[in-house]
Amino acid sequence: MGCLVFAGDQAINAVFALSIVGNYIAYAIPIAARFLGQNEFKPGPFDLGKFLFEQSLPNTTAAIIFMTFMSVVFLFPMAPKINAQGMNYVVVVFGGTMLLSIMWYYFPKYGGVNWFTGPVPNVRPVSEHDSTRSSEEVKKDSIATADIAG
Repeated sequence: MGCLVFAGDQAINAVFALSIVGNYIAYAIPIAARFLGQNEFKPGPFDLGKFLFEQSLPNTTAAIIFMTFMSVVFLFPMAPKINAQGMNYVVVVFGGTMLLSIMWYYFPKYGGVNWFTGPVPNVRPVSEHDSTRSSEEVKKDSIATADIAG
């Protein structure tokens, strides 16, 4: 990161704006995926109860709209007068990264589409036995499991 000083202000601005745009897109994808298509979403141990299901769609809509708007804002140039020095190169860097990532994923024989099977669950499903145990017993078991695994 320190070498960006030698590349100039535009490189620094592009890296910082790219990190913001990248984060917004990375946050928006799972939020939108929760409501797009069919899924069997089951709340985890921490959920907002009735508030989650009654207010979830408006909150999701507002979050996606905000993140989309801010991503577009960060893609604009820093000044209204555009030239090679004033260009915002986030579009080029982000677009190139996305293009190369998609090409690599679908690359014949070596791409991720041929070997990626999805996330591996590292938490076992809650059984009836777990729901009848006290929270202290569950906490002791989780600590013991973490000690063994770690």
